[in-house]
Amino acid sequence: MERFYVEPQAFGQREARITGEEFNHLKKVLRLNAGDQVEIFDGAGVGFAGQLISVGQGEAVVSLDEPVLQKRDSSLKVCLAQGIPKGEKMEWIVQKATELGVAAILPLELSRCVVRLEGDKKRQERQARWQKVAREAARQCGRLTVPEVMAPIDLAAFLRQIETSDLLLIPWEEGGQSLNKFFEEAGLSPEGKKVYMMIGPEGGISEKEVEQGRQAGGQTLTLGPRILRTETAGLMLLSVLQYQWGDTGGRIE
Repeated sequence: MERFYVEPQAFGQREARITGEEFNHLKKVLRLNAGDQVEIFDGAGVGFAGQLISVGQGEAVVSLDEPVLQKRDSSLKVCLAQGIPKGEKMEWIVQKATELGVAAILPLELSRCVVRLEGDKKRQERQARWQKVAREAARQCGRLTVPEVMAPIDLAAFLRQIETSDLLLIPWEEGGQSLNKFFEEAGLSPEGKKVYMMIGPEGGISEKEVEQGRQAGGQTLTLGPRILRTETAGLMLLSVLQYQWGDTGGRIE
């Protein structure tokens, strides 16, 4: 069944309207017609199975038949603070992190980032592009929520928003606590804490930045004997966290 993202304000009591790029995809690419079954979601946790009532010139109308009751989003709240990499790597990271159940993504401007987003306009354009990638990935993988991709910020601004109840994990190629030891000490659940992962760009996180993270309560981890690329490290740790504490390890919540 084809899925479509619909703005929350486009939902009525019994119908919803698909417009914009989602409508163009529905009509011009998928060539759906009235009577076809579809699923729609608002990106904030609400989804419905329904049927196309009409496909017009600028919008499609969907009847809201049955709500989606299946739990598809992890209760584990993980924010990926990703040092901005070169080229299209960030889009790939956003896409895959969305599939793996990340709650939010924060593009991080670190000292070894090659990419420098100068000016508010460029930041807003890049943020909008990354948010679109997250929305498309959520549609593809069946999520009912779309992770927020926040505006790029520097390390100091990021660390200021870390609260004492949060968990800040810093994978570092120079060493840190092993994952086995970390989970032994952390226990079976993060007890409702928000979990942040701080991932460096291609050149890694500098020792100074690691120390700043530690001073903010962060904990350095080793991900094993091999040095992982920036587009691999965060996704590897996110997968492990979802297995241990989230919804991919078979735990019944």
